[in-house]
Amino acid sequence: MAACCAPAAAQFYEKVDLRRAPVERLRAALSADNPAIGASVAALAGTGDVRLEPVFRGMARGDAPPVRVFGVLGTALVTKKGIEPALWSALRSDDERATVVRDANITGILRASDPAALLAAAPTTPAATLALVGELHRRGAAWDPARIAPIATGEDPVAAGVAALLLLAGPAGGAADPAPWQRFLERTAAMPAEQRTGVMRAAIEASLLFEIKPAAAELLAACGGADSPDALRVPAVGMALRIDTPRGLDAWRARVREERSQVALVRAGMQLLSAIDRGVPAEDFDAIRNGSTVIDAIADAGKAIASGQDEVTALVALLDAGHSASAEWALVRAAEMPPERSAPVWRHLLGKIDAGNPDERPAATIVSGVVRELAKTDPKSVEALGARVDGDDLLEAALMLGLWESNAAAAPAIARGRRGSLPRMGESLACMILARAAEPLSPEEQSILARAAAGGGDLDPTRAIQAAWLSAAAAGDLDEVTRATGGSAAQESQP
Repeated sequence: MAACCAPAAAQFYEKVDLRRAPVERLRAALSADNPAIGASVAALAGTGDVRLEPVFRGMARGDAPPVRVFGVLGTALVTKKGIEPALWSALRSDDERATVVRDANITGILRASDPAALLAAAPTTPAATLALVGELHRRGAAWDPARIAPIATGEDPVAAGVAALLLLAGPAGGAADPAPWQRFLERTAAMPAEQRTGVMRAAIEASLLFEIKPAAAELLAACGGADSPDALRVPAVGMALRIDTPRGLDAWRARVREERSQVALVRAGMQLLSAIDRGVPAEDFDAIRNGSTVIDAIADAGKAIASGQDEVTALVALLDAGHSASAEWALVRAAEMPPERSAPVWRHLLGKIDAGNPDERPAATIVSGVVRELAKTDPKSVEALGARVDGDDLLEAALMLGLWESNAAAAPAIARGRRGSLPRMGESLACMILARAAEPLSPEEQSILARAAAGGGDLDPTRAIQAAWLSAAAAGDLDEVTRATGGSAAQESQP
């Protein structure tokens, strides 16, 4: 039992070739044989290390489709410039280009890209064309209706619905065409209920994603009535609250009057919170009240924010209400506030670590989030927290995870001060923090990183692949990694 709490250097590890382990892990993670290659690319890009660029560019010219696809996406992530038209057009099939666009749309990379340049660079599938045109529409840019008109009558009903909604809205400065949408409604009316629900749900999601404002009225009429299933009515109302708030509020109020169950009211409150930046009137939050602690906390937070009152006190109450979804929303909201405003929220949460009732103490995930934010603005409080959680393996690891995620200037010094007394996961993360900051590593620290790369650091797969990269970098093996994953160091400066 004592061995579980011993420092990393004192624990047993299976014999591995520590020099080769990081490179081999990276080679395997970035190969076509790895079904989670996309997650590996995202994890590596998450280190923020620009030295990954030649690795990803090499993959983009690789022999296997998934390697090429994620090479293009990895390059976009690490350069922060979006999808490069030259790399995208060099892919070997329409399907590969479509996969890049689909994943870029899901992950947000598309918003940093130039959709017009991509449309001009190479052909692709109808779904990818719609995503690129939809992104142009979201930006208020011009696009050619003739490019998507055939899709509105194509075999794929999901693509047809999205195309019809874009044509209904029309391009910036161009004419709207409602006829394709009317034909689409006739088409869906003949579908079995389950199929229609799936197709209309996709139309709702696309309208929200691409902010197709005229779609709100049409989709509320088709899916927002009391006779529609919740699987359509709830997302339709949420979509309308975001892209056509006055119309969405009318639908939201009608639903709140009709549906007064606890689940329905919590969901309604969360929808209104999600649209708080769209000018939601403060008094609307009163409509959900039913005497429940959770619902009253949601209503109080919404009213405080919408009316410009004491937002911090309301967020603290929401965090203490014991409802996970609204607490997560409060954490995100606090993280978006100026540091001097959000600091009381983080200190409140840290103050609960010593609570006598274990149920009142923040979870390890909350501690990580608090450390991530406070490390940027109040590193002394993070140092003090280290002493308070000393000996608690779970919270010590959470502290190091928060420091890693913060990438704060103070993180290496705090990690260095805790090194040597942490549980194995904490030691792995501490060494990752030091390596990312390019601090000199001792032989022991290099060994800890290499073992973490080999799976001996108690890290999740995301952190383990990051440890592999940092270990290879610390050992001076980046050229070998680039060659092992299909590229060459000389490609670093190539477009």
